[in-house]
Amino acid sequence: MTSTLKMIFAAAAVVVSCIACGPVAVTPSPVVSPTAVAPSTVVSPTAVASSSAGTPSLEPSSSQQAATLTVAGTDVIGPPLLLTVTLPSGWESIQFGFGADRGTSSPPSGMAFIVSLVDNTFKDPCAHVQRSPKIGSTVAALATALGEVPNTTATKPVQTTIGGHEATYIELAIPATLPCDPSEFYLWQDSPGGDWWAQGLNETARVWILEVGGRRVAFLAHSYPGSGADPKAVFQSILDTVVFEGAS
Repeated sequence: MTSTLKMIFAAAAVVVSCIACGPVAVTPSPVVSPTAVAPSTVVSPTAVASSSAGTPSLEPSSSQQAATLTVAGTDVIGPPLLLTVTLPSGWESIQFGFGADRGTSSPPSGMAFIVSLVDNTFKDPCAHVQRSPKIGSTVAALATALGEVPNTTATKPVQTTIGGHEATYIELAIPATLPCDPSEFYLWQDSPGGDWWAQGLNETARVWILEVGGRRVAFLAHSYPGSGADPKAVFQSILDTVVFEGAS
């Protein structure tokens, strides 16, 4: 899957004004290479409560809907890994089925998430320079690498759960200014050409990392100060309904 196919969220802000989740032509912002890359800052996270590991309901209420999503990267590397999730009212799966949004992923009030493999992160997100050597294959290695993303402030990783699966949680704060447009600020790559990036300034990028069937999977959730009183609780309530197909 190429980066062009994966410019899902960048297109979403345009698509919302006309028709939901239809493909549109999007001209990416020019890459502005930063003159200096500031190191990330690690701060202590707020307390993260472990979710209940109870079995999610298989029958959503009338205000909810079940969706089947594909873990991005598994569609080009090995057999696709699918999952089902229950979405609240107002949420829809995004184009190509790699995640879902509440109308848009863009500021000032958008909310969205994607799910993907993570093959590598970026030493310079604006110049799209990947880390070399690549990050390790473990959950802990990815959590450490995300804490080192330049021009962001990261919390310390903490343990939680997703739908009964053990997971590691970390937050990245995207500042009010970046050396490049947010759509050019790459966070990670799920496979060659499969890049995922920030969605806006003043964004909180929440990441849950877990291992499913021997593959490292990450959920990346985008929200902003205007997204509501407790976006993390909304995301956690959605992710607690996740059931991976063929995974114990």
